Amino acid sequence: IAARLGARAGEPVERAVELGCGVGGGLLELARGARHVVGVDAQLAALRRARRILDGEIVGYERRVVGRHYARAHVAAPRAAAEAALVCADAMDPPLVPGTFDRVVAVNLLDAVTSPPQIVAVADGLCAPGGEVILASPYAWQAGIVADEHRFGGADPAAHLRARLQAGEALEARYAIEDEAELPWTLRRDARSAVVYRVHWLRARKSR
Repeated sequence: IAARLGARAGEPVERAVELGCGVGGGLLELARGARHVVGVDAQLAALRRARRILDGEIVGYERRVVGRHYARAHVAAPRAAAEAALVCADAMDPPLVPGTFDRVVAVNLLDAVTSPPQIVAVADGLCAPGGEVILASPYAWQAGIVADEHRFGGADPAAHLRARLQAGEALEARYAIEDEAELPWTLRRDARSAVVYRVHWLRARKSR
């Protein structure tokens, strides 16, 4: 996923935003291909870590080894991205000017909010005409987060999202799909176990 985001540096834009940016891994890649970058996340603690990492600081954390045993580990950005602005806000209602971003990103967020269709609508609202929206999700629905009636696509949410964008359903405009793939995402539990997801990656261009 990071490699796909980083590849967009080949087509630089003026402004980019990531919804649900976490500790800033995606922002590092976005900063390679955008003059101004904004990250939005509801977790202040994550944004504080993101600020330190984006500024080039080596950040320590406790990494689970096995059971209740942890070991000190560190994360450092390969390059600083101090120009990125961080906003603590709900990704489903961000305090940003609509239609001002040339690249809008939401990675692994659709199945982590109460209303996936609203995230798609927010991304569309922030995207300028002719800009691009990048969405990626494993669609790992959880009952405690996304109610059944808000999960789109039934057995094939990827096809539903693609069709929704192409038709401009409940959106400002129609989108042309420019890139689509199934990408592996490994979520480490501890030193002896991990979960591997298949993430649906989709990049679409908004009509002018």
